[in-house]
Amino acid sequence: MPTTIVPRVIALDTDRLTASLPRGYRARPFEERDRAPWIAERNTWYGLMEQGSAEEWRIWEAMSPDDSLLRLVVEDESGRIAAMADVSNGGAFRHPDGAQSGGVSVARPDRGKGIASSLLAVILDEAVRRKAPRFLAGASAAHPDSLEWAAKRGFREIGRRIESYVELASFDPSPFSAGVDEVRRSGIALRTIDEILDGRDGESRERFIRALHDAEKPMWEDIPWATPTPHWPFERFRQIAFESGQMISDASVIAYDGETIAALTTTGKRESLDGYTWMTGVGRAYRGRGIATAIKVEALLRAKAKGLRAMLTTNDEPNKAMREINAKLGYQLLPAHVQLEKPLLH
Repeated sequence: MPTTIVPRVIALDTDRLTASLPRGYRARPFEERDRAPWIAERNTWYGLMEQGSAEEWRIWEAMSPDDSLLRLVVEDESGRIAAMADVSNGGAFRHPDGAQSGGVSVARPDRGKGIASSLLAVILDEAVRRKAPRFLAGASAAHPDSLEWAAKRGFREIGRRIESYVELASFDPSPFSAGVDEVRRSGIALRTIDEILDGRDGESRERFIRALHDAEKPMWEDIPWATPTPHWPFERFRQIAFESGQMISDASVIAYDGETIAALTTTGKRESLDGYTWMTGVGRAYRGRGIATAIKVEALLRAKAKGLRAMLTTNDEPNKAMREINAKLGYQLLPAHVQLEKPLLH
């Protein structure tokens, strides 16, 4: 596992924020020791398949350090964390117009006291200082009170991202076998990234990574994102996908038509039990031939053989084609992540 790098977090004078909080609370910059207790609190808000860990949070931030990140916590007199807020330029997925992303969360015992409003004012002020035209946030569709709170403060819904999962122990590939065989008979070869890279030297490995990045770009551009999300630069792609240690390369499947990458599905680690589909895409000239289903089935079989518990994925709501494929494969829906936007005045 790569060395953990804790990204630098921008500090802020918190005295003014503390003065706006209810008596008995104080604000301070986020510290590394805050991860575990805050995750423990957040896990009480979500179902089992939506819960996380401090280590997973730490790994993802180490994969893509974000020097624009401002993160604050509010604690009570005992030192218990009551709330957290953050703002950044989007990190790995920066917005072309300079929009800032972030949010505010408050522990259940501390809600209804004005803490969230005080935190929101601070991070919106910071976004305005950065000359951001808008602020992007989100909330679970399972938390209508959060959505109502945001709407009252000028946020509007701009999209929904739908997470789902399939339990691998019960996944049965037999209903899809004929379709997968037909794809193979058409001349499409299905190979894992682990198989593709086996025995390659550094130069050959680099050529494959670049070819994969180039093949992914038009697929990425066809995703119906709620807000413009440019394809990540090659160096960032290589670092996150191939140097972070988080890809499950023997459950990441590439479909080849000769030497041409026709489709791909890449899988990353999620905690120690599950896999997570990072990206599934099919080249524009190869769509409508069942290739997406074939590579998904192959990836699920590989993940099941590894003893993983589940495979998770996220799709934008308008991406009906992929959502229908996942439904046929037995994926179960989790509450949607509602994407929110607030225009900022300067």
